[in-house]
Amino acid sequence: MTDPRILFINSSRGWGGMEMHPLVVADGLARAGHPVLFALRSKTPTAQYSHGKGFARAVLPFRWYLDPRSYVPLRRMTKSLGINVVHVHASHDTWRGMLLAGILRKSAVLLYTKHSGTPPTSKKTDPLHRLLVRRLDAMVANSHYIRDNTLQTYPIDPSKVEVVHYGLGKEAAGNPKRAEEIRRRFGLGSDTVLVGMVASLSEGKRQDLLVRAAKRISRSHPQCRFLLVGVPGQVKYAEKIRRMIEALDLERQVIMAGFLEDIPSVMLALDLLVLPSNNEAFGIVLLEAMANGRPIVGSRSGAIPEIVRHGENGLLFTPGDPESLAEEILRLIRSREARVAMGEQGKRIFHDRFRLERELADTERLYATLLARRG
Repeated sequence: MTDPRILFINSSRGWGGMEMHPLVVADGLARAGHPVLFALRSKTPTAQYSHGKGFARAVLPFRWYLDPRSYVPLRRMTKSLGINVVHVHASHDTWRGMLLAGILRKSAVLLYTKHSGTPPTSKKTDPLHRLLVRRLDAMVANSHYIRDNTLQTYPIDPSKVEVVHYGLGKEAAGNPKRAEEIRRRFGLGSDTVLVGMVASLSEGKRQDLLVRAAKRISRSHPQCRFLLVGVPGQVKYAEKIRRMIEALDLERQVIMAGFLEDIPSVMLALDLLVLPSNNEAFGIVLLEAMANGRPIVGSRSGAIPEIVRHGENGLLFTPGDPESLAEEILRLIRSREARVAMGEQGKRIFHDRFRLERELADTERLYATLLARRG
């Protein structure tokens, strides 16, 4: 059997799940004994937070698709290290990956992980994308929702599209003392029910739904508090949320916390997590909530129903409907026993299905299958 020698490429400038999670996976593969080289863009959060990981790094400018200052040294390293697996994580890196892995003479297997969906109006049927899907050995979807989206928007053989759910390791466990500090920081007593949302402030995440639901909930439960954690993904939308909180007279009930470190401890500080996104591709925060025994109220859309089982580890509401969201949150506010039971069930589901060890094992099996097929 050919052992994988892996190149990860992610030149994204952002800092979300698509940038964070490949670092976790690459580190896990490297610590499992696989040679891993991670190519990433200089002066980005990904480059900053990749320090101290178990893999080798190639920090490059990545100014444009075939920037010789990036492509030439990366090509040289790929050859010298005997890379036989090229795994890309951003759409604009697929072309680099295709050239590095070989188009006609295939020197490595090529994988592309889809971390988010493609709008149905942007189908990838042009000649370049047709060439890409023919060359790809596998397209990895982080959820069945993204797999379905991929089959709708790419002219790809369904047998090439694999689902590998995200997983989290020990880093998902929060610190109880830190959780107490977070509650004290915001002036919350131990008996105050704290409903939280952790996501960048952007239209797709739908913080506006939670604010509208908070208005209704506060009429019967004025002591309940709502914590919005996240930086402005869209500045205008963040301002809209601020104005909405003021207009609805919710300044005391809704706390806009901005960026907070140590999200697992934030989860421990919450009594329940809300994720009302329209089309969530996966939602790592759901796993962080489950790992810390917190129930979830999520939208019945995107990949959320793959993770949240209605009535077991959380509740699902009608997408886009603040009244439906308020009803499901109220069910959990009214019953501490239900919150505890769903939180414990969430822990069990997390350990059964969403641990990092499972994701690494699935990834290793996929590499082995593709290398054996190529060999």
